[in-house]
Amino acid sequence: MLLLILRLLHIVGGAFWVGTVVTGVFFIEPTAQALDREGERFFAHLVIRRRLALVLAVAAVTAIGAGAVMYWIDSDGLRLSWITTHTGLTFTAGGLAALTALAIAAIFLKPEVDRLAALEKHQLDVARVQELARVDEAYERRLRHWSLIQVGLLIFAISAMATARYIP
Repeated sequence: MLLLILRLLHIVGGAFWVGTVVTGVFFIEPTAQALDREGERFFAHLVIRRRLALVLAVAAVTAIGAGAVMYWIDSDGLRLSWITTHTGLTFTAGGLAALTALAIAAIFLKPEVDRLAALEKHQLDVARVQELARVDEAYERRLRHWSLIQVGLLIFAISAMATARYIP
């Protein structure tokens, strides 16, 4: 029963996390940018008021936490003889990719969430909104760069998790 609950938490949390990040990076973010200030206000509302950032953090931590417990169980307490099998190495690589994606979100993408929170908080102060909405192009390129790396890591992680038990 424990493994069933852990698998459900891992898969549902991971599917939500990965699906939302991919949708955000490839569809929502570009649309919000195309709509300029209104798009940024929409994105701020989505991330802050609708609490998408918090929900994504909970989903990511749930997926990683449940995955870590299952990894511990499968590896019989981190037994090296299991970890060095093809299955063990694939699960290890996938887990490290997911952890790296979470670290990227925490280190490089969280400042953008903080900026959006400030934008949402001051939405009635037009001068402040315009000041906060001005983001230099280099910053936007860096943000896009880290977002794409995060997407790649997450796609690798789910691919590794889905195939690890079947690798000869």
